[in-house]
Amino acid sequence: ATGWQQEAYPELHPSDHPLELVLDRDGAPVTVTVHLGNEPLHLQAWLMNVGKTRLYLLDSDFARNPEWLRGLTRKLYQGDRKVRLQQEIVLGIGGLRFLRAISEAPEAYHMNEGHCAFVALELLREQMEAGRSREDGERWVRQHCLFTTHTPVMAGHDRFEPALLLDQMQRYRAMMGISDHDLLAYGRVNPHDNEEWFTMTVLGLKLSRAANGVSALNGEVARDQWAALYAQSGTYAAPLGSVTNGVHLPTWTSMEVRDMARKYLGDWETERVAPEFWQRIERVPEKELWSLRSILRRRLIRYAEQHLAKQSLKMACGLREDVLTIGFARRFATYKRAPLLFHDIERAIRLFQNDERPIQVLYAGKAHPADEGGKRFMQQIYAMTQLPEMAGKLVLLENYNMEVGRMLVSGCDVWLNNPRRPMEASGTSGQKVNAHGGLNFSILDGWWPEGFDGKNGWAIGTDASATMEQDPSAQDAQDARFLYETLETGIIPDFYTRDRQGLPQAWLARVRHAMATLPAAFSAERMVADYAEQRYS
Repeated sequence: ATGWQQEAYPELHPSDHPLELVLDRDGAPVTVTVHLGNEPLHLQAWLMNVGKTRLYLLDSDFARNPEWLRGLTRKLYQGDRKVRLQQEIVLGIGGLRFLRAISEAPEAYHMNEGHCAFVALELLREQMEAGRSREDGERWVRQHCLFTTHTPVMAGHDRFEPALLLDQMQRYRAMMGISDHDLLAYGRVNPHDNEEWFTMTVLGLKLSRAANGVSALNGEVARDQWAALYAQSGTYAAPLGSVTNGVHLPTWTSMEVRDMARKYLGDWETERVAPEFWQRIERVPEKELWSLRSILRRRLIRYAEQHLAKQSLKMACGLREDVLTIGFARRFATYKRAPLLFHDIERAIRLFQNDERPIQVLYAGKAHPADEGGKRFMQQIYAMTQLPEMAGKLVLLENYNMEVGRMLVSGCDVWLNNPRRPMEASGTSGQKVNAHGGLNFSILDGWWPEGFDGKNGWAIGTDASATMEQDPSAQDAQDARFLYETLETGIIPDFYTRDRQGLPQAWLARVRHAMATLPAAFSAERMVADYAEQRYS
């Protein structure tokens, strides 16, 4: 009732989902074993076909395991650092052993963050067991491994105290035939510092042939983060570049846009990722383009009305179909600064109280279960919805999921993103609005510095002014000023300045340019092609 986020973890029953237990030729479950210290843990797996991709979900929750270990795969966010380490042993070592058990031999092993980096150690153990020296084995592993990082805060990289790691990996270390020091060295920036904790990202970087951040700016941040690793004389580490994230257009693009694209732009099914496909947006008459935006906004408003009527968090709903609609929906991490719009509450109220040029704002999101600060931000947003001056024009949709996300990215006129730079590794929610004629209004962080050209959306500040200040409160105040000024002098006037036909010409010019320049460039197909050509080949 106070707007404080609560988490629930309903049990997932495989029979209710497109999952099947992986069985051997005799019809018995395929199982593999890992050791947590000296304790064996048995793993089975469930298969889900995701398009042409086979996704295997490891499972320890069956009778062969003791009850105190069966819950390791029940819940992601649970327990202490020891449980986290055990889960990462399951993922990296158990994951590779399962692939071997079903006769999979990939040409490359791509680690997404350090959570699965033990796969590199397991590959090394395999090579040494096959007769290679440790040095030759390391070279082989580096030839076959790649690493992606997207954690711009050093504290966000998984680290484990030496005693804990050695305790949980004691049997594994003995199998490899290496010393405690040598095992710990794989995860240490300085292998001779006996006090340094074991860092999973360091392990991934040391045993990969190439590594990348998930945007150009994030690549710069990652190189700065790990400069000490690269400075170590004689230390091998993968060169750190960048491959910018993209979104899967068929998943996120509404049917209305697809129909318009087929009518004016070409073959949606085969051409949607080609830049020239979207550049044909000039063929769409202005009335039809504005009609598309109006249809999508109307659909969002109706959906929000229904959602608010059913949700447990009660608030007024006075949303209108003809009002400039701003969306903010994502993880409620504190660095994303969800309440920045209300930094100067009086100035914010004036925006909401302007009856001639009104705005309405929809929020949605979820905080990490352990992120008390993120939950407080959500509670602050809820408190704002209860102010008489904003009631009905500001709403918070609970139970954020893909359905809510699809509606918001398709229906909002403006997508607000105001992280504390440079902490947004890439961000993809804003990439989903482009195909719908929505416009990004964002800090120049993550992918936006690569996408923004001055005419296809708006920036909050500039490169110079958006850099991280020593005093976060000073940066918040500065960014809030840019936010208000751009809304007051650019975004709101452009939306409401209409010609004789009732069309916002300046606004539609930005919409066209955004649709011409952004969807193809920030598509998942482009991203996968970059990995294939720049990293896998």
